[in-house]
Amino acid sequence: MNTAFFNVATDVVLEVEVNPSGAGRFEAQYQAKTGESPELGVGYQHQENKWGQEVRVYFNSDVDLSDEFTSIDVYVEQGTRPYRQRWVYRVNDREFFWALVDDGYRLGEN
Repeated sequence: MNTAFFNVATDVVLEVEVNPSGAGRFEAQYQAKTGESPELGVGYQHQENKWGQEVRVYFNSDVDLSDEFTSIDVYVEQGTRPYRQRWVYRVNDREFFWALVDDGYRLGEN
């Protein structure tokens, strides 16, 4: 997935919540891609009530990226209120999340 268009995004944060039973799989995948182990509390949480990985990419942008996201079939949430009072946009797409990780983004603030 080509995410080059995303370089205009600001205040980018990657988060993951995962059921502890699936944490080992997520941690192995993240370490294989980054060479780093994810650190609990830095964009990474264990949540008993999750079925699998719940990924989020929060960001802001002064540029309209809607056409770019549509072209890669990724839905962007934009609320009438910013997420956590800081971000205007949120993406909950695993493929996009992992593409960003492949492009050098990491859990937590980027």
